[in-house]
Amino acid sequence: MDLDDVSGMPEWEDDRFRMQDADSGETWKQDAKYAKAARLYNQWKSVLLLLLGLYDSLQEDEALPDKDFIESEKAAMLEDAYLVGAKIRGAEGGDQYVLRMENAAMIRKSAQTVYIHVSSLAVLGLAEEAHIEAVRAEIEKFRAYFKEWVASFERDEFEDEWGLFL
Repeated sequence: MDLDDVSGMPEWEDDRFRMQDADSGETWKQDAKYAKAARLYNQWKSVLLLLLGLYDSLQEDEALPDKDFIESEKAAMLEDAYLVGAKIRGAEGGDQYVLRMENAAMIRKSAQTVYIHVSSLAVLGLAEEAHIEAVRAEIEKFRAYFKEWVASFERDEFEDEWGLFL
C-alpha cells in the first residue's frame, strides 16, 4: 500500500518548484532550499499518518461515550493538518519572502492547533499515552525542521503592503 494514498497528501516533487529556466545552470542554488522544504513536508506526512491512526483507533473503541465528539475533533484536526501540507507547497510555489512568511505563520498556527487537539485527547483520557507521545514527538521533529526552513528564507525586493513581514 502506498503511504501517499493513506495520508491523502501528494508526493513532494522537487521539479515542480525549481526555477523555470533550468537551462540557466542556476538550479543547483535552489537545491538546499528545496531539500529543507521536502524534509519538512515529508515529516508532516509522518505526523498526519500517526494522527489518522490515532483517530482510527478511537473510532474502534466501543467504550468511548461520545462518538460525535470524536468525529468533530477529528474533522477539526484534519482541517488544520491538511492545511499544513498545502501551505508548505504554497510557500515553495511562490518563492517570494512575504508569501513564504505568510504561509509559515499559517503553518505554525495550524501545527500548534493540531498539537492542542492531540493534547486534549490526552487530557480527556481518550487515547493511549504512548500513541499521544508518538504524535507529539513527530510534531517536535517537525518544529525543528520548520525552524531550519524558515531560517533559510531570503528577503527579496517585494514589500509587505500590510507591514507585518518587514
